[in-house]
Amino acid sequence: MNKEKWEGWKKKYWPPRKDQLLILALLGLLLAVIAVPVQKDSGEETVDTAGTYAESEDTGEDYESRMERRLEEMLSHVEGVGEVRVMLTFADNGQKQVEKDVDISENSTQEETVYEEQGSSVRVPYVSSETTPQVEGVLIVAEGGGDVKADIIDAVQALFGIEAHKIKIMKYGGD
Repeated sequence: MNKEKWEGWKKKYWPPRKDQLLILALLGLLLAVIAVPVQKDSGEETVDTAGTYAESEDTGEDYESRMERRLEEMLSHVEGVGEVRVMLTFADNGQKQVEKDVDISENSTQEETVYEEQGSSVRVPYVSSETTPQVEGVLIVAEGGGDVKADIIDAVQALFGIEAHKIKIMKYGGD
């Protein structure tokens, strides 16, 4: 494009008119709406706050059992560990923070729990945040526990952030 054409185009279209700016703003808004991901309610697998995959609520398996099973599974794949059993103890049961609406007037303050509707008539309190239970101690019974004891302790410390003296590894004696 030569300089004369550029100058002619620039005079004709720059600065843009108000209607052109409005169209550009609406196009930008439309692109933003299209780009927002939509969460599908599949009910099969969800991702919890720790970034791990959690089974559906339908299985009834609680967090503690799920973490024990996953640790057993991972340790059984480590060379020299062999068959393994894990027991975890927890300091608490975790916490759920329920969302509340707060109405502040001149004379009083009122809090009201926020509910979300599931199905036709089921109302469940809306949980805005949830913390998982804190691991307090770990007992591991493994076939080859002696040779890989340090590796097991390092792995458990990395996963749960607990001190080495709260981890006990014992030799597996069979069922």
